[in-house]
Amino acid sequence: MHPLAEILSVVAWGMLKMVVAAGLGVGFGFELLQNFICTAVGGCLGVLLFYALSERLSERYRQRWLRKRNAALAGGKARVAPIFTKLNRRIIRVKHTSGYLGIAALTPLVLTIPLGGILAARFFRNDRRTLPALLLSVVVQAFIVTGLFTGFFSQFTGS
Repeated sequence: MHPLAEILSVVAWGMLKMVVAAGLGVGFGFELLQNFICTAVGGCLGVLLFYALSERLSERYRQRWLRKRNAALAGGKARVAPIFTKLNRRIIRVKHTSGYLGIAALTPLVLTIPLGGILAARFFRNDRRTLPALLLSVVVQAFIVTGLFTGFFSQFTGS
């Protein structure tokens, strides 16, 4: 594969799922610094993109949910999917207990970058500390993940 295509692949996966991006970078033979930079840049671009698009995506999801709900009610279905699922309750618990820092800490590895960016923008858009916290979390966790992946796989390859 062309080196530019490899870099763009890692950056693109970094926008979605950081662990996959770091593993892909190691698989392409990237050094620690190159893998870290590509993964972190992808993660930061993903946060910025999904943070900016959060209102549109949330509204689109809400409209879709309303269409499904109305179709179910019109079709005679007595029970509609619950609004408060286990995942929703956990997210709200994190929001109330640890605020924007909790969402930022969970975003890169647990929530995935798209979901974390959307949730952070939805709940904490007016707090100017939210976006820097998300970006810092992505960079720190990218460093940790790429370091672990590079160290783990280097013992098998002898590099």
